[in-house]
Amino acid sequence: MAKRDLAAELLRELGQDRTQYHSGEELSVRLGVSRTAVWKAACRLREQGYAIESVTRLGYRLTALPDGMTKELLEQYLPQGRGETVICYEETDSTNTRGMQLALEGAPTGTVVLADRQTHGNGRLGRSFASPAGQGVYLSYLLRPDFDPAALSLLTSCAGLAVCQVLEQHGLAPAIKWPNDIILDRRKVCGILTSDAESGTINGAVIGIGVNVTQQPQDFPEELRDKAISVREAGAAVPRAAIAAGIITRLDDLFLRQHILSQPAENLIGELTRRSCTIGRRVEVISPTGQYEALAVAIAPDAGLIVELPDGSRRTVSSGEVSVRGLLGYT
Repeated sequence: MAKRDLAAELLRELGQDRTQYHSGEELSVRLGVSRTAVWKAACRLREQGYAIESVTRLGYRLTALPDGMTKELLEQYLPQGRGETVICYEETDSTNTRGMQLALEGAPTGTVVLADRQTHGNGRLGRSFASPAGQGVYLSYLLRPDFDPAALSLLTSCAGLAVCQVLEQHGLAPAIKWPNDIILDRRKVCGILTSDAESGTINGAVIGIGVNVTQQPQDFPEELRDKAISVREAGAAVPRAAIAAGIITRLDDLFLRQHILSQPAENLIGELTRRSCTIGRRVEVISPTGQYEALAVAIAPDAGLIVELPDGSRRTVSSGEVSVRGLLGYT
């Protein structure tokens, strides 16, 4: 039998209403323990960084949360019950790798894997993604396809829209550099990588999202300091768990309530175009067959990038890398 975590249970009780005091007697009855045990659990929560007021004849009240990345902390920001399919690791190799394993094991759609630190975080084209402890949000979201497989090409774009909407809620003005980078103040704050978990047919798609949250310039490798930024450096002091929960909630809304991938793509493409920092710029298209310059003119219905060549012809870029001149250190 698993050992009971009374501190976590107390946290859930206090988190249900943070505006009111909860008497020690009521808490002891609801939890089925003594008032002394409640007091000891409150002490353990304080040691973990939770601010808990205790007033004689009134009881306990949760007044502030620490900046951490645990399931118990995430549940303070998520809708009630949502944390049941959220898995948190203090450290793992890659949340996408773990998410793909869970997909093959039959985990349900909407399963989320988070880590405080990744040892082998992955970016596009085989690059690594720096994932230090205590500084970012590293999460992967499992989605099982109940839509036209052709819509899978829109997954990364949907995730980018979700991240932008969360950052906008905190007063920031993010932009999307096609296809998978979120930009603040001309620097990268978030990268997105979508992977397919396959077992004969597509079993599930895993969307990996990495957001820089608390880093200061000196925390980034020297070669990235002019290309990377964090939410905090951009001017928003937001707890990492709040950002993670916001992204999960927005992805749930897009995929599980709006069923956006089963709808015509026009609205999604419109939202992406409005936030794009690629459209209207000269770009360098780098592909396995060579590279060339073009003008980015639109986002295609499948989320590819429509570019115009010097001779006036147009083509849609759906793979390879597009480098936007003037952004992220490109000259």
